[in-house]
Amino acid sequence: MNAAARRKAAQKKRIAAKKKAAAKKAAMKKQAAAKKAALQKQAAAKRRKLEELRRRKAKRLMEDKRRKAKKAMEEKRRKAKKAMEEKRRKAKKALEEKRRKQAKQKADAARRQAALKKKAEEQKRKQARLLAERERKQKRLAAERERKRIAREKLAERKRIAKEKLAEKRRRDLERQVLIEERKREQARKRAAIEEERREKQRERDKITKAKEAERMAREAERARIRALRDEEEARIRAQQEKAMAKPVKPPITKLDPVDGITPTKEFDIAFLKSQKELLLEKRVELVGQAKRLTQEAQEIVANQEMGDVDFGEEGGEGDTMVVERERDLILSDQALAEVEAIDAALKRMEIGEYGYSLYSGLPIPRERLEVLPWATELVTERAGGLGSR
Repeated sequence: MNAAARRKAAQKKRIAAKKKAAAKKAAMKKQAAAKKAALQKQAAAKRRKLEELRRRKAKRLMEDKRRKAKKAMEEKRRKAKKAMEEKRRKAKKALEEKRRKQAKQKADAARRQAALKKKAEEQKRKQARLLAERERKQKRLAAERERKRIAREKLAERKRIAKEKLAEKRRRDLERQVLIEERKREQARKRAAIEEERREKQRERDKITKAKEAERMAREAERARIRALRDEEEARIRAQQEKAMAKPVKPPITKLDPVDGITPTKEFDIAFLKSQKELLLEKRVELVGQAKRLTQEAQEIVANQEMGDVDFGEEGGEGDTMVVERERDLILSDQALAEVEAIDAALKRMEIGEYGYSLYSGLPIPRERLEVLPWATELVTERAGGLGSR
């Protein structure tokens, strides 16, 4: 097998490897989309279940109060209806906002995918041009070598005919000398061709090594940038918390006798606190599972990189996407764990009789806000003014 055939076989192998990597990437994207759709469906079902539980609890409370005093019950029913309408309006607004964010994220993902596809196509076109140019150059070199060989053979033939007129012995000696020189030149050409091929391979290896090093430095820079942004955000939140906690003098809380590890207060009775505790525990289980799943997915991405499943070479754009997905999974996992910590703090405040009161002003938080965000620690006005911690 000559050098041209070997290069052609190597090119076919590289094309087959690229097709295999592209098919694997498409399968991974399809699996991620299916997983995302399943998670959205589960979240919607859980929201409907929670809404149904809240409606049943409100109905039972309204019936019990109607038996005690009809006039008072009518007034409370009116207030409850108004609060429910406001709650549904807020829930609908939050759902619409979430859908808009999801649509925007989907559009951003599509744009990124199109950019990656365009970059891959450009790389393929560039590779094809380089391959065609290399083949043309090889053909020119082969034609030049053939022309020189023919010229040398003609010259040798003329010399041989001229020398045949001389003595037979001298002719044989001269012919033997020409053959020896031709063999030496052929050997020299072969050594030069081998040396040139070796230098070309070394240049290709150096180019791939530099590309991988640049990719690694880019990933390190991106991680450092994300860590810096996270540290800045944490410092800003701590500064706001310290500033907020130093201002108001909180009013005293009228606490009642503890019941089943829950301390009710004047503003929040035991029935309301028990229902809030159930919501907090359900949300905590959901967030812990979400954090574990995201961390596992990030670890699987790292494992795939170590096994060599991801292409970080010049012609592979999958490495950038996988790094971004891994960083996104880690950030979402940290956010879920932060909410778990907020839920644990809310359960602790429920035990000591401080649940439902603003950590900034000490005023009671409206029940409607607590039903939507059970681990809330400030009033809506304090949140809007940047005074709260959450």
